[in-house]
Amino acid sequence: MFLKLILPAIAIMAVVFIFLGIRMLIQKNGKFPETEISKNKEMRKLGIHCARVDEIKCRREVDKSLAGSFGNTASGCAGCSLAQLRQ
Repeated sequence: MFLKLILPAIAIMAVVFIFLGIRMLIQKNGKFPETEISKNKEMRKLGIHCARVDEIKCRREVDKSLAGSFGNTASGCAGCSLAQLRQ
């Protein structure tokens, strides 16, 4: 019973990897599409950002509202690149 299940699964995976390899050879650039949100141009066009960038934007809004209430004591996140927030 186990071999009846595992052999077709291995065969299907082999075919998938072969076609993926052929596609990479035929394709102009021959590399995988970029899946990281911060580097994917199409996701940036749609206004989709990674969770870290969304959290930083939200945190800055909170810091600004706190700065107005308690004086200018709130600080933003200095560890993140501002270039990602401007995109």
